[in-house]
Amino acid sequence: MLREIGSVLVVMEEGSVNRAAKRLGMAQPTLSRHIQALEQELGAPLFERGAWGMRATDFGYFVRDRFGPLVRDYELAMAEGLAFAKGRHGQLRVGFIGSAAARHLNPALAVLKRELPSLKLFLFDQTPFEQLQALREGKIDVAIIGQEAAAQGDEFYQRCAARLGVHAALPADHPLVGKVSLRLADLRSERFIGVSEEAVPGRNAWITALCAKSGFRPRFIANTASVAETFALVSGENAVSLIPAYWDGPPPPGVMFVPVADRHAHWKLMVLRQRGAGLSGARRLVDLITG
Repeated sequence: MLREIGSVLVVMEEGSVNRAAKRLGMAQPTLSRHIQALEQELGAPLFERGAWGMRATDFGYFVRDRFGPLVRDYELAMAEGLAFAKGRHGQLRVGFIGSAAARHLNPALAVLKRELPSLKLFLFDQTPFEQLQALREGKIDVAIIGQEAAAQGDEFYQRCAARLGVHAALPADHPLVGKVSLRLADLRSERFIGVSEEAVPGRNAWITALCAKSGFRPRFIANTASVAETFALVSGENAVSLIPAYWDGPPPPGVMFVPVADRHAHWKLMVLRQRGAGLSGARRLVDLITG
């Protein structure tokens, strides 16, 4: 059941079975069967299905909040058990944010595996908050997070992997949709959807700092725990949000992206590891991602 729950959590984050299947490296019919099997096992629907994609039901959010930590603890415990059994230097544990890291992490991992074929890799799709906590507790060796969360972990060695632009996420019928780009000042009178500190520490402060440079303070009406929730509220509450320009493929139904043209609007993808000599695999992975 843990595998099915883990799959369902990714669908909740992505808001789409298709995007979740690509992220998991799984066939879409297989992922759909995981969802159906878990719904049958628990006896209630986990999602509302419609033209907008997949939205978690109240019961779905309950499952996420109660079972999500168990899945992550299980994955970390398995990695720690294998590390203990085989020796610490034969494995590498990497935390990452799936929506931003795939294009930077996967190519680096392919090279690393060619160079170190016996290295056992453990990958954990975690929120930035979870990665910082796991890095502090020694449960992962490398964390791949955004600049706003990286600022919370200044005790670690940090390097920049990529510098990206910023997109405004707008309701599909917003008057600014269709423009080549917009200025942050164009959003002065809008209501903003933020992100909870428990998911992405520092994200709202980053948004606030960007807007402050354009002469206003954003008015947050809600904070979310995932990108799927953010997009659902942007569409449902006729609000806006700012996101790093890492989204691959078309925007979710009901939402459109417009690039932000302000020169100060940018976001950095950061790689963190423990200071000091550390594991050779961790050092090499950081070099590959940031090189």
